Amino acid sequence: VYQEKQHIEQQLQELKQRNEELEQEKAKLQDPKTIEGVAREELGLVKPGEVPYVK
Repeated sequence: VYQEKQHIEQQLQELKQRNEELEQEKAKLQDPKTIEGVAREELGLVKPGEVPYVK
């Protein structure tokens, strides 16, 4: 029972850490400059008048 408790506590700590990482990522993704960067890099979007190029 003690080992099981230790294992569950370890899992809880890992999940708390992952949750914190996701919260930080969520906050970054609410920034307009970050959104633009993701749109350009991952989706290949360009602004009107820009000439797109393929890497």
